[in-house]
Amino acid sequence: MKNIYKNIIKNNQLTAKEKSKKVLYYFSRRRGAKKSWNKRHRKVFEQNNSYNNPCNAQVEAEHQEIWSPFRKNVDMSTLRICKNISGRADAKMIPEDVFVSDIEPTLISDGAVHFLSHKSFYNQWFPEGIFPEDIFHCIEGQYLDSELNSIGLDDLKKKAKNILYPVVIKPNWGSYGGKDVYFVENTEKLVTLCKASCDFVVQEQIRQHKFFRRYNPGGPNTIRVYVYKSVKDHKPHVINMALRMGRGGSLDNETDGGLHTIIDEEGFLNNYAVDKYGEKFTEHPDTGYSFDDKIPAVDELKELALKISEQIYFTRIIGLDLCYDSLSRWRAIEVNTKGHTIRFAQYGGQPFFREFTDEVIEYCKKIIRH
Repeated sequence: MKNIYKNIIKNNQLTAKEKSKKVLYYFSRRRGAKKSWNKRHRKVFEQNNSYNNPCNAQVEAEHQEIWSPFRKNVDMSTLRICKNISGRADAKMIPEDVFVSDIEPTLISDGAVHFLSHKSFYNQWFPEGIFPEDIFHCIEGQYLDSELNSIGLDDLKKKAKNILYPVVIKPNWGSYGGKDVYFVENTEKLVTLCKASCDFVVQEQIRQHKFFRRYNPGGPNTIRVYVYKSVKDHKPHVINMALRMGRGGSLDNETDGGLHTIIDEEGFLNNYAVDKYGEKFTEHPDTGYSFDDKIPAVDELKELALKISEQIYFTRIIGLDLCYDSLSRWRAIEVNTKGHTIRFAQYGGQPFFREFTDEVIEYCKKIIRH
């Protein structure tokens, strides 16, 4: 922790006023992250008291040593939760408050990257049918066709009568956790939803492959693929993958009640899934399917994730949501450039950055983007 403040103060490229602002901003973010994660961990322990059982003393001491550049007293909650869920105690598990306040902000070099998470521009960026087909958009209250040409509300209504339903309408900007995502079956409902929002995209509804429908036939199931661009050679690497599933009619977002299970490099599921607060399931509670299968075409999945990530700059962490459609093609649904979720991997017993953890720590100790 002292190293971070020291690096800010010793940065000769900053004025005294800029140093003061950065110190205060960093202190505020650290404090906010600690408060937020303390609250969340308390809720996890309330529901699963055994998750607070200590790990081996040597592992906890090593965990403290590894993350001491960012915290004088490292909170052991993340490590203990991950160990007691997965049975694997790895000192390189990232404390969640450290990730939020120190790691993620440092690995994002410019806020311009968040433009690439705007859903209305996906098909302008990758026009090869990788992302869902756009039908029309609304950006800051302006209605646009699939090619982003301006249209009026009457044109939108006419087009809505001649499209193939069902379709998806969702916020195209600044929405998380599946909020305000609707699957629409008719023109009247679609027009009503369009008139109620100033920023949205209407897209085809991708029909998922039967392999994934087994787990949750009532909604989409996606694979969250995290890609890390190395600070040493800038090459992208797939560092972890997780299957996200809906439950009880929810979307696959865990904030909406969904479940997730990590996937190993060969495509095998992890034998259990967990919800937001770490409750474990060995089979899907709705359909009874166990989490011991191998997902199809895992090499093609990783290839697509790397292809998209190679075109993303200004960040070294990219979270991609992909699905396998009924024609056995991997499709990209969404690009995530901030607010990343490290517990998909870590609740599965795998440090988020895997073998790249040491280089990430060294980089974040020295590079100040606070």
